[in-house]
Amino acid sequence: MKTSLKLYTLGAGLAFFSFLPACTQQEKKDASVEVNEAQTELDAAGEEASHELSEAGNETENEFNQFSSWVQDKTAKAETATEQEWRELKADYKRREAELEAKSSTWDEKTRQEWQELKTSWERTEDKAQARLGIKDDND
Repeated sequence: MKTSLKLYTLGAGLAFFSFLPACTQQEKKDASVEVNEAQTELDAAGEEASHELSEAGNETENEFNQFSSWVQDKTAKAETATEQEWRELKADYKRREAELEAKSSTWDEKTRQEWQELKTSWERTEDKAQARLGIKDDND
């Protein structure tokens, strides 16, 4: 009986230890599959974020281009605007400038430079219009 118990224990031990590497191998496969799935999800999230940033950048660039056109149009109108019309143009400019400035973090260097040039151009327009209208205080 002792011998059969020893053989049984030995057999059970061998079965257990032969099964253990199979479990470990399966666990490795499962872990590898999970890592691959996580990497796929991460890649997809990265692509989505990149796409969203690109769309945001394109939207902001379009808004910048629209604002640039608006400034060109209003610069021409500023030459003949009444004082009341000028005040409205200036207030509209300040509002639009603030909105666009808040989105400027997505701009590339070229757009930033164009932005500075546009602002400088508008400042010249302000100086001319205010001189023509006799407005001395810039904060009116």
